Amino acid sequence: MKPDGVLIGTFWLWMSFLAILESCIGLLDPDDHNRGIISASYPQLTNAADKWNCYEPALFSVNLKAGRNNIVIDNDSSFRAYFDYKNYYDSTRFDRNFSCLNYQLEPVNFSKYSLLGNYAAGGCDVAFTRTVERDDMAKKYIYTVKVREAGACKKLEYSMNWVLVPKLPMGYTVEFLIK
Repeated sequence: MKPDGVLIGTFWLWMSFLAILESCIGLLDPDDHNRGIISASYPQLTNAADKWNCYEPALFSVNLKAGRNNIVIDNDSSFRAYFDYKNYYDSTRFDRNFSCLNYQLEPVNFSKYSLLGNYAAGGCDVAFTRTVERDDMAKKYIYTVKVREAGACKKLEYSMNWVLVPKLPMGYTVEFLIK
């Protein structure tokens, strides 16, 4: 028969292992983490990995304090202005070969969609679950990003969590939440 201390230690070791495993399963899940009325993640290109920084807001990339965390873009002119790196170009930050200056962003059909961005961050290994719900009584969309983290490191992972949703009806607002 084992001493009580060994049994208790073994119990807590297994409980710790199961808790870590549970927190990591969501990070390993390859399924799409979009819920509700989200039509698609933005960008939809599969080969845009080397250009992800071009899908950050230009203003946010140049000056973190000036960047806004919650974004609603529902027309082409706002879209172009928001991602116009030439507008915010600073030769001390970007060299002349900065690839986003002339990068063509994936177009959005603003007659059918609105583009929402909900900035969220986490440490180490992070996965985001995005949910957009429509509340007709309150005349608003509710955009919630759930941040799932694993690991004890301090590395910052962030995402603008860009999603396309059905065109925001006239008079509707967007409420942004992070959980």
